[in-house]
Amino acid sequence: MAKKVTFSLKANQEFHDVKLAGNFTNWDQGAIVMTKGRFGEWKAQTNLEPGEYEYKFLADGNWINDPKADRLAHNSMGSDNSVKIVR
Repeated sequence: MAKKVTFSLKANQEFHDVKLAGNFTNWDQGAIVMTKGRFGEWKAQTNLEPGEYEYKFLADGNWINDPKADRLAHNSMGSDNSVKIVR
């Protein structure tokens, strides 16, 4: 059964546009647009089945990992992806 999963990013720098992309969006860079809260934290929610999902944030055109990720996984581009484990 799918669960509502929240992704959030609290960055040390100011961003104007943050999106969430991952293997659950087929890495579509515009798949999930994140919204900025009043305390500067970007958030997005999506429904995911239990499993492991690789993802990254696309902040002002730059790919960044989630500092709160469950773990990192090496990718074919020579960098790492964040991993979210949904139970």
